[in-house]
Amino acid sequence: MVRNSKQGGSGAWGLAVCLTLGAGSVVAAQLPTEINLEALLQQAETACLEGNTLRLAALSQDIRQVAKQPALQGQAVFLNQLLGLFEVGVCQPNQPPAALTKRSKPPAAGTLVPTTTRTSHVQMATGYLDNVNQGSRHERITIINPFNGLLVEGRLDERNLPLSSGFVSVQGTYRVADTAVGSITAATVARQEYTDEPDFSTTGFAVSRQQTLVAGKEVSAYLNMIRDDSGNVERRFGGVYYHPLVATDQEKTGVVAGVEYVTYPEQKLYKAIVTNVALERRKALAKGGEVALRGRVEVDHALEERPGGDRQEVEVSGTWKGKPLLASWQPSAGAKVSYKRDSKPFDPKLYADSTRTQLHTGVDVGVSKKIGNNKKLQVSYQYGQTEDREVPLFDQPAGSAVGMSFEMSF
Repeated sequence: MVRNSKQGGSGAWGLAVCLTLGAGSVVAAQLPTEINLEALLQQAETACLEGNTLRLAALSQDIRQVAKQPALQGQAVFLNQLLGLFEVGVCQPNQPPAALTKRSKPPAAGTLVPTTTRTSHVQMATGYLDNVNQGSRHERITIINPFNGLLVEGRLDERNLPLSSGFVSVQGTYRVADTAVGSITAATVARQEYTDEPDFSTTGFAVSRQQTLVAGKEVSAYLNMIRDDSGNVERRFGGVYYHPLVATDQEKTGVVAGVEYVTYPEQKLYKAIVTNVALERRKALAKGGEVALRGRVEVDHALEERPGGDRQEVEVSGTWKGKPLLASWQPSAGAKVSYKRDSKPFDPKLYADSTRTQLHTGVDVGVSKKIGNNKKLQVSYQYGQTEDREVPLFDQPAGSAVGMSFEMSF
């Protein structure tokens, strides 16, 4: 998805999908009596429906270990496929977990069980931006990785004007998951229109592939391209590595490291190599919901004589998701603080030896609700400001955004 991170209501959230599995019925026959596979699957389905990703991850790991037993050799692929659907939000596929009973018959010997799952995801959003900066080189234009929701951030052009405008956006993602090899391949296209400032409207395209390794490790590669209606283009090619440190049904902690190559065909001086490392921790709350904390360090190395030279950034953020309340609406809130500094003076002729030192603070609140098995509605509000006390050109007024999004998978 292509959007500005200050735009409320257009974030990406995982959704349920209703798909037909072509695997037929499978069984938990000949399992040791101390292992109740049906109960584990029911718990995994419940965790999926509740949005408890930490518990779902732990249960998935347990079920995959059980599936390695010789008695389940014929059903291992199906179980992995079912867990893969849970993990992307398909909580109640047309082949229900209830079919996994001891009264069922296993697939005949030699039966080929499909190992790929194809899903499509559409998101539509609308809202209003008030005094939000959409044009400096520090603009947070974001593509959300289709397979895991990780943000890939970019900066589009050099304009430096706060924007007040309504916006409408649509995004489509096609995802292919292969449980046999543990890979997810995805392609996303997106269009965002600013009704009052059409020159700022953007079109984006992204392709990505994720590969699951042993012990919960993951690697991925992506190519993202963004173009605004004024002709500015940004291209990013990179990779991400995730290394888990703690993985239980109550907590998930890991390190995310990434590197990417950034080019701007219309602005040759802004070619760069960006590297970043982040520590992420998510913890389930006793009364439901979860909290997440994230710390990130980034180095943006200029490959040409870019104004300001290299850039370093430190960011700390936190999010909270509460337990679904009245009519199954789930509240959420987040906050972020980041500090960025250039290594060289921005423009000695205009600002002497002043160096950009940008401090950004932002908060957001929202509520979301699942509708049926494959739809989701979210309303959110964001408020933030970027300050620069050395280079007034980049000292931005406070801005806010409110928006609503509707998502559907099939």
